[in-house]
Amino acid sequence: MTAGTMPAVMRRPAALLAVLVVGLLGGCALIPPTPGTTQADSVYALYIVIFTLGAIVFFVVEGFIIYAVIRYRRRDDRLPTQHHGNNRVEIIWTVIPTVIVMILFIGSLVTLASIEQEGADPVNIEVEGFQWQWAFHYLDEGVTVDGGSVENPPVMVVPVNRPIHLILHSDDVIHSFFVPNFLTKRDVVPFAEGTNPNELEFTVNRLGTFRGQCAEFCGRGHAEMTFVVISMDPADYADWVVEQRAAASVEPTPTIPAGLQIVRISADQLEFDTNLLEVPAGEDFVIEFTNNEVDIPHNVAIYDGEATLFQGEWLTGPGTIQYLVPALDAGEYTFQCDVHPSMFGTVTAR
Repeated sequence: MTAGTMPAVMRRPAALLAVLVVGLLGGCALIPPTPGTTQADSVYALYIVIFTLGAIVFFVVEGFIIYAVIRYRRRDDRLPTQHHGNNRVEIIWTVIPTVIVMILFIGSLVTLASIEQEGADPVNIEVEGFQWQWAFHYLDEGVTVDGGSVENPPVMVVPVNRPIHLILHSDDVIHSFFVPNFLTKRDVVPFAEGTNPNELEFTVNRLGTFRGQCAEFCGRGHAEMTFVVISMDPADYADWVVEQRAAASVEPTPTIPAGLQIVRISADQLEFDTNLLEVPAGEDFVIEFTNNEVDIPHNVAIYDGEATLFQGEWLTGPGTIQYLVPALDAGEYTFQCDVHPSMFGTVTAR
């Protein structure tokens, strides 16, 4: 290949370097996120050790390569002096990598032991993953957090400086529980009944809000499978538990007046049986929703662009529920499942 036929980017070293830098930075960050748990502190410290040793090895090796290229570059056609082995050099380049590997091995064992250690008096939460959302069941407090969307993901509230023990269960395919600031993730697997599920324990050591997501490609709605972890002082956490219990105990069940028009819709195989509903404009109406899927939650919500007009409660199937929907002005609106936003259609009020 001549200079004239080379790609333009290869004839411009600065452009080629920029492409390489963008590629490296796009692959992974050099410095991980700020740790949010005691276990993440240990992982972060190990990462710094590995990164430092890797940087030293890189610059030393590259330095020797550059030195050899310059010092022993070809000046004429004479064969340079030949050397046949050097015991001292061979011992050095054998001992140094061995020491580095032993440091990494011991550091990894110590870190793994620290993050796998179980704490006393944990908050036990069963994490339920499904296409494509999360539900959190607080086993000791009797509280369940479900319902979520891309705009309003489900929230896991935890107290600081107290172990949080997660029991991870999937209803369908393999998911992965991942909070970047926790510097760890764990697969959420649909184990057979009677098989112990995966578990994960951490202790959040600072107040804050942490974004989480599924880190295992699980279908077309994978990118929408997000959640939030909020850490609170123990006293605030206790108040939150009381509020959740009170809200669950007094949740009103709307009375369905007689004579309202009823429109029926069902869900199966992650699809609604229709993508078009027609309702009377200016009048309340009823949506009778049937969920035919076993152990998979769905709901029906109505939106006008970004504005939420109605959100039905989640129904974990199989079962049927009736929603009392306030009157809509004449026009077209979007209905969807908040758990699986890929399930949607059009509501026409006329």
